[in-house]
Amino acid sequence: MTVLPRAPSRALGVFVSPGGRVLRPVAKGAAMKRLLFALVLALPMLAGCARPPTRLTIGVRNANDHVPFFLADDLGYYQSAGLQADVRIFPSNTELVEAARRGEVQLGAVPAPSAVAAIAHGAPLVIVAMTGRGSDALLVRADSGITDLAGLRGRRVGTIRGSILDLLLRQSLQAAGMDADRDVQIEYFSQLGDMLTALRSGQIDAASHTEPFLTQAEQEGWGRILLYYTHDWPDHPCCVVFARRDLVERQPELVEQVLRIHARAVDLAVADPLAAARAIGSRMKGFDLAVIQASLAPDKMRIDDHLEAREIERLAEAMYAQGLIERLPGRDEMLDLRFLERLGR
Repeated sequence: MTVLPRAPSRALGVFVSPGGRVLRPVAKGAAMKRLLFALVLALPMLAGCARPPTRLTIGVRNANDHVPFFLADDLGYYQSAGLQADVRIFPSNTELVEAARRGEVQLGAVPAPSAVAAIAHGAPLVIVAMTGRGSDALLVRADSGITDLAGLRGRRVGTIRGSILDLLLRQSLQAAGMDADRDVQIEYFSQLGDMLTALRSGQIDAASHTEPFLTQAEQEGWGRILLYYTHDWPDHPCCVVFARRDLVERQPELVEQVLRIHARAVDLAVADPLAAARAIGSRMKGFDLAVIQASLAPDKMRIDDHLEAREIERLAEAMYAQGLIERLPGRDEMLDLRFLERLGR
């Protein structure tokens, strides 16, 4: 007699196989709960895959010590971190600071005095890192006969008002026993190129200038570097990284992410000066690659992200003493160094 397989006993919630083995299926309710639980666990991963990249505008200048931003952009560091970063070059520090004040720029780099002055005047910015040191000096014509700072007495010296070049010029003259407003004739310019043209043509006798223009003038034979300002302030801060205060408060993890990328690019620029020179040369036209690479020499400047609070306070105090700012901001108003501390920088 043929034995037919038993029909499932739905009342008991069991099935019997043709071999007589009792099978206990999972109840529909329990199966559905497990499925829903798995979906909930998967949602963050699915959302991460579909999340659009974070948009960010980073403002910089055409300057040697802004090269970490150039490298990070060229090598896709921001993109690989899920950031859609627009690294935008501004023609002047004033325009960059104003764009940041309006919220068009969220992070960026400017000379330290520009950042301090902006904060002193109420801009919602805070300094979060360094990007370069040194690179500034006094340049004279090779045939000028000027051999030291004393030779500048009564001469016309060019600089940019309120800039790092202005501050360091005044400090070096003071260290030499001279007063910038009494012992020399200060001529203010708004563009570095115009100042260099004025020096070469004899309209001024010296220029407070920066790299790679200094090295180019010497290699072309018409200029001579009289004094690097590191002579009076070794390893002085040049350009700093700033962030809008609302970004720091609302998205501190994003600021830390950008600074992690910045640190990586700083390390690359230090380890590979040729790569750094190429990144600068692709943006600063009119300079030979060899000139740019020579201008990055350690005795002239240093790419760096580390920052000590006291050096910015010292800079702000000097600005206040020289009348470059009317109010002296406090440490917490100017600086937020917790991100560098977290990164071990």
